[in-house]
Amino acid sequence: MNIPTPARRSLHVPGLVYAALVLGLFFGSILIAQASGLWSVSGKFTPNGVPVQLSGTDPATIKGWMTIQAVLDAYPIDQASLYHQFGIPEATPLSTPLKDLEEIAPNFSITALRDWLSTQIAP
Repeated sequence: MNIPTPARRSLHVPGLVYAALVLGLFFGSILIAQASGLWSVSGKFTPNGVPVQLSGTDPATIKGWMTIQAVLDAYPIDQASLYHQFGIPEATPLSTPLKDLEEIAPNFSITALRDWLSTQIAP
């Protein structure tokens, strides 16, 4: 005795819908990873999740998001000499990111800071 089986239907997904699903899954997974703290490309953390700290030995590691205080803590310079060297206004707080100094002090750039620090720490 043969029992009839229902005919199988295949699901047809239009190409644009399929492409949108693939892109949504791809970018969605990135967004979820960033939101959960598992994805960071800021340079503020090492691959192990440890915050980046200045060592005081290599000015090339200085980044624009770092603060004036971080540079002063890591290198053998004082606030007055740094402010004088680059024409930084004295009212500028130590918590100011270095990238913001480029707008405040016309003589300041991250590259110029790195070069100056190289001469300050040279043996």
